Amino acid sequence: MTKTTSILLVDDHPLIIEAYTSSLEIFENKNPNYKIKINSSNCCQSTLDLLENNIYDIVFLDVRIPPSKDRKFKSGEDIANYITKKYKDTKIVMITGHYDLFTLGNILQNINPVGLLFKGDVNQEVLSSALNSILNEAPFYSDTILKLLRKNISSKIILDKTDKLLLFEISKGKKTKELSKTVPLSVGGIEKRKRQLKDLFGTSNKDDDELIKSALNKGFL
Repeated sequence: MTKTTSILLVDDHPLIIEAYTSSLEIFENKNPNYKIKINSSNCCQSTLDLLENNIYDIVFLDVRIPPSKDRKFKSGEDIANYITKKYKDTKIVMITGHYDLFTLGNILQNINPVGLLFKGDVNQEVLSSALNSILNEAPFYSDTILKLLRKNISSKIILDKTDKLLLFEISKGKKTKELSKTVPLSVGGIEKRKRQLKDLFGTSNKDDDELIKSALNKGFL
């Protein structure tokens, strides 16, 4: 019996939407038991409009998309959180170009998507594999995501949310005074936490660049 699966593709680049659509059509042609209905969107606002008027089985959602008109929704993550609350039967596949554990950790913890794809991994084969897994009630992570997660799991270093945020902000080149605006610690607390992190990562008495290099090598960024 042929089952129709309704899919929404969300990305602000028309060529990417075209490539995703083509890949899913190839999957449909190779799997006659499945019929796929595809819609696409290029921003938060048009995504919200489509969700209001359609029911989707799966949403492939890029993390970085233009905001809604009222700016209440500023990213794919905001849309994903909205979907998880209002459309509980809709499965979410997040697609991100960010290769750092802080971003991936937030997506996995806050959204818990059935699929997580690194944009550089995405091609016809990966999209087909992701769709096949999800249609068979199994989660799917692309190779780059899996490698980063495995690298982190194999490490004996355990970081809390503040540690991860601090590392992430330092990696962006922020100095201590700037860090106090985004990290919930005093300037003195930030310096103390940085010393603790350097001890953990074996970079005591070295500069912040060495700390970030070590964190990158161990899969924390």
